[in-house]
Amino acid sequence: MKTYKQIVETFQSASNAHLAIKSFAEGALDYLDASSQNIKYPYIFLRPLTSPGINLNANGISGTRTLTFELYSLDIPKLSDASPLQIKSNTEQYIYDLIAYFNLGSGQQSEFITLQNITPVDEAFNDRAYGWVAVLNYTDIAILDYCAFPDLP
Repeated sequence: MKTYKQIVETFQSASNAHLAIKSFAEGALDYLDASSQNIKYPYIFLRPLTSPGINLNANGISGTRTLTFELYSLDIPKLSDASPLQIKSNTEQYIYDLIAYFNLGSGQQSEFITLQNITPVDEAFNDRAYGWVAVLNYTDIAILDYCAFPDLP
């Protein structure tokens, strides 16, 4: 089972490997708005949401862990006549590209992402960004390990 930090780093690696995406960040929604003046677009922002966590099987030792995220895929028009329609088309595809990175990449045997929904974003935040926000479920295999329990000697 990956740690939360490792999951975020995988999203960041996927974003960094993508030829079109220029920056990535993670955090609370107020950080997205506050940071939008100093970032490079197209921009991916990962926001954790309330999640089910580990769903253990009947023996209480293993199961699956699901974490839910909002994934913002945003861009701003580079010219005054740039099409918000084209930006929304591109930023939607970036979401699907990142899902493919998880579901078809090297970690596919133990982790995957499902898409709950996507919502368009029009002229949002300080930079008047366009794009989409997707609600994603990240799921991986969870096995509890008492041998790794950090106790005092």
